[in-house]
Amino acid sequence: MKALSAYDGSNEALPVYISIDGVVYDVSANRRVYGKGGRYNMMAGRDASRSFITGCFETHLTHDLRGLSEKELESLETWKNFFKDSPKYPRVGVAKLPHIDPDSPIPEPCDNPKSAHS
Repeated sequence: MKALSAYDGSNEALPVYISIDGVVYDVSANRRVYGKGGRYNMMAGRDASRSFITGCFETHLTHDLRGLSEKELESLETWKNFFKDSPKYPRVGVAKLPHIDPDSPIPEPCDNPKSAHS
């Protein structure tokens, strides 16, 4: 499989994939939302788990979950179950996510979170 970033919706010949907590789903069935020009295209071709939780679509497009509350992490479980149980978005693999240096800064809270998939 090509690198996850190749499946960001910019190539109409390829499916559109997202990753949530390292599990990759084909979201091509909703290309108008996740594909090029779509409302949530910024989440395509990457693992943006933190964005699903915080609604910060500019600064939290990462799989770095450090510093999140237990309630926020429970929200991630809700999203993981949504995709896992959705017949619309089949699981297609597992992403090899880059290591997060524990000494690197934790992403700052964002000022204007948006509700994911509202």
